[in-house]
Amino acid sequence: MATPSGLPTPALYYSRVRATLVPRIVGYAMVALGPVLFVLAILKNTPEVLFVPLVTTTAGSFIALMTVTVKVDQHNVMIAFCDIFKRTLPRDDIATVTTDNAAGPSGYGFRYMGPGMVAYLVGGPEINIEMKNGKTVVASADKPETLIRLLTASAS
Repeated sequence: MATPSGLPTPALYYSRVRATLVPRIVGYAMVALGPVLFVLAILKNTPEVLFVPLVTTTAGSFIALMTVTVKVDQHNVMIAFCDIFKRTLPRDDIATVTTDNAAGPSGYGFRYMGPGMVAYLVGGPEINIEMKNGKTVVASADKPETLIRLLTASAS
């Protein structure tokens, strides 16, 4: 929603969380392995496996640079995983917001976690947003307590 001046409304809460250390190290290792595999494929004269370095480098970049963004404005909560998978939740449709550890320390990625439940995870603290229609969204956030206070204060 834009203000009368044409500028976007300021965010009441903004969180951009990067992946924790372990997946970042794994991702960067995969990125570094890509050129090595490329050189080996060329030296062994096996051009049919040149897709392996491409896949390794691309997947490693995605893993190393994955982020979850949570942005709250007056009307919506927007959650995005790597700015690719996005979901906008109307604040009026939110039933409860709690902290969550559903995925635990190994929770990474955009995940289907059961009927009506999706997660946007990069490790670390999480929030659990239950909608009035019964669906649930879990997302990594840097300050879940601040987000919970903001969303529960507006509901009451």
